[in-house]
Amino acid sequence: MRAPVDKLLVALVQADLEWEAVRGNLARFDKRLEQAAGADMIVLPEMFASGFTMRGKEEVASHHEEIIAWMQARAAKHAALLVGSTVYKAADLFYNRLVAAFPDGETRHYDKRHRFAMGGEEEHFAAGKEQVTLLYKGIKIAPFICYDLRFPVWSRNATGYDVAVYTANWPESRREAWQILLKARAIENQAHVIGVNRVGVDGNGTRHAGDSAVISPKGKRLGGVPPMVDAVRLVEMDLLAAREFRERFPVLRDKDNFQVEL
Repeated sequence: MRAPVDKLLVALVQADLEWEAVRGNLARFDKRLEQAAGADMIVLPEMFASGFTMRGKEEVASHHEEIIAWMQARAAKHAALLVGSTVYKAADLFYNRLVAAFPDGETRHYDKRHRFAMGGEEEHFAAGKEQVTLLYKGIKIAPFICYDLRFPVWSRNATGYDVAVYTANWPESRREAWQILLKARAIENQAHVIGVNRVGVDGNGTRHAGDSAVISPKGKRLGGVPPMVDAVRLVEMDLLAAREFRERFPVLRDKDNFQVEL
């Protein structure tokens, strides 16, 4: 295992998504990614190629190979880890799948564990059954999707991850919860937290404010994208300082043990 880097530059891509228009969205992301030059990691919103659609899942899933190939090509072009979720179909089941495309062409994935029952999400998507840790530049990264943010046991830093990533289509009506929970997950897990949310109105009439941000292990907002705007922002994370903080103040040594029932 290579020595971890001391700093990591992340690009937050907060975007207004065109409803269920895969190729149109990919074309617009090509333009947005030009603003992410120099980033080590680029994070896109949940279901970045379509918006959060359930009834249109079959059509969007038919493009999943195209979407993943696009991610691989852009990760290589920008020499960055590219992260975002899309609809994926396997064995007659649909998943909200986060794909991590590495610059060398490798991909890994995480399937969303928590489905928003009040919105009927469990009727359309199967639940993920595995927690995932990505290793990139010596840094451990834990990927999550949207509603997972509300569940601290699932997000618990049991693997010693350095960074947690939440890609989302979080509604404007609950934006304060989004902002508070990003900070809570960072503080309790002593890790940097990246939250990337979409903006605009989706095909269901739901408004999204964005509020994409990077939070330090101490709960400080290090930077982000202004609300309500389609924009890209670069934020640097000081991972060396985070490691030193965990050594000086190792609260996770006193954590409770939980068993997740799948």
